[in-house]
Amino acid sequence: MLTVGIFPNTRKESVGTVLDWLVRHFKESNIRTLLPTDAAREMNCPEFGCGKEEFKEQIDLAIALGGDGTLISAAREVAPAGVPVCGVNLGQLGFLTEVELPDLAPAIDRLIRGDYFVEERLMLDAIVRRDGQDLFISSAVNDIVVTKGGFSRLVRLKVYLDNALTARYPADGLIVATPTGSTGYSLSAGGPVVNPNLKVILLTPICPHTLHARSLVVSEKEEIKIAMQATHDDIVLTADGQTVYDLRTDDVVIVRRAPCRARFARLGGQSYSQTLRSKLWRDDDNDNC
Repeated sequence: MLTVGIFPNTRKESVGTVLDWLVRHFKESNIRTLLPTDAAREMNCPEFGCGKEEFKEQIDLAIALGGDGTLISAAREVAPAGVPVCGVNLGQLGFLTEVELPDLAPAIDRLIRGDYFVEERLMLDAIVRRDGQDLFISSAVNDIVVTKGGFSRLVRLKVYLDNALTARYPADGLIVATPTGSTGYSLSAGGPVVNPNLKVILLTPICPHTLHARSLVVSEKEEIKIAMQATHDDIVLTADGQTVYDLRTDDVVIVRRAPCRARFARLGGQSYSQTLRSKLWRDDDNDNC
């Protein structure tokens, strides 16, 4: 029996209606449905709840109901188990999500039939090292960010690639992004858009206090080490903007390619270039050339 795990963003207005339809449809199709325990409780369907570790080991396919953030969170959760995830857009942009609400029924039927392909995306691991000990490890689909907290004072960052000092950034912080994350925070900070098929990692400084700072694009095989100097301890590390860890000025952050990859279930709709144009560029279609 096929088992589908659903990750609902419980804060979305329409999520209850969509979830109810999915549960009924899966029951009629003899498909087992599971939800993370907390989400099942919030959505008033505790009978479908399942513990975190058991959940990702039992499901064959994951469906994220929400926006890109929900999809990224779900992908990060199930990636170690090799489970593909498909995003249903209940948000605004939905750059990474695959299914829009008007297409929900036929898309779900295709997923049930296995009529989809899996697109793998690079993930990153971030390790916080303090006094020679690794205190914190987190994975990310989009980006790892080291940045100042509430204070307006900058931090001075040294960046090493495979232990070779490569750059110094007096800045508000540094974004280490995957190609998937190149259209997120890194893009807002002036970084390039990078096709997800490329095996690279982006380093983009945030508001650098120098005219010479530029984004770096390095091989995904390189290990990135970030050492920081600051007159305060108001520095934080975030993973995909969802996991936060407070840093000290003598901490070292190591970022490297994760051992697993995010796996997105795709139905073969728009190409990456078409998605860029329709959801990011949003021009007026004045194609006079």
